[in-house]
Amino acid sequence: MATQEQLTTLKSMAKAWFGNSQQHSIHAEIIRQKGFGKLADKMQEEAQGEWHEAQRVNARVLELGGVPEVAIESFPVLDDIREMLEFDHAEGIKGMAELNAIALKFADDYITRKMIKEFIVDEQEHTNWLSEHLGLIEQIGYQNYLIQQL
Repeated sequence: MATQEQLTTLKSMAKAWFGNSQQHSIHAEIIRQKGFGKLADKMQEEAQGEWHEAQRVNARVLELGGVPEVAIESFPVLDDIREMLEFDHAEGIKGMAELNAIALKFADDYITRKMIKEFIVDEQEHTNWLSEHLGLIEQIGYQNYLIQQL
């Protein structure tokens, strides 16, 4: 049986992912309306992945005998594409560190710890993608980057 601290931690994770999913979905629409469909599709894909992760966490809360919360963490809506990418990158780095610390709280729970480790891998992949795109902006300039995303 999970401790109250573990259940609270999982509930916080779900709230964060539901919020981040909504942020990515809104950002995808902003990007799409600016005409950058390729980038909007990637952002929407990320939104769906985070929604799925939040659902997995809520399912695990139920499996552990807890009750998920109907709640969402608030994230800023940004209008500038570069700011979106930079924000996501910073949050991804912070998120991986937090997930590694959270995994330690589940040393006695292999299933939850394994799920969290999978989330870390997903976050690393997304952060790597963001690093590549921020590097492209640095190398070719912001306007040239945007042209590539049309």
